[in-house]
Amino acid sequence: MKQELLHHKLAYLILAGGLSLLILGFLAVWPDRILQRVLIGVLTIFYFGWGSITHLHTAALTKRVIYEYAAMSLLAGTLLMLITF
Repeated sequence: MKQELLHHKLAYLILAGGLSLLILGFLAVWPDRILQRVLIGVLTIFYFGWGSITHLHTAALTKRVIYEYAAMSLLAGTLLMLITF
């Protein structure tokens, strides 16, 4: 894992920065549930897009990788959405 992080520093920096900003935004707009749900959608799309683009650049993009990122982003988005009801 350490070797993976060192080899793809920029990709993981973008992921950490994007997720941090979206999480802070999610917390900052509380108690506005509509804006929180919009940010959940953006976070879901961001994570799926980040994973797809990162694997595309490393020539490791397969249907299985796409399905995995789609499933994980939808699971996380669904769980976050549930806490806004």
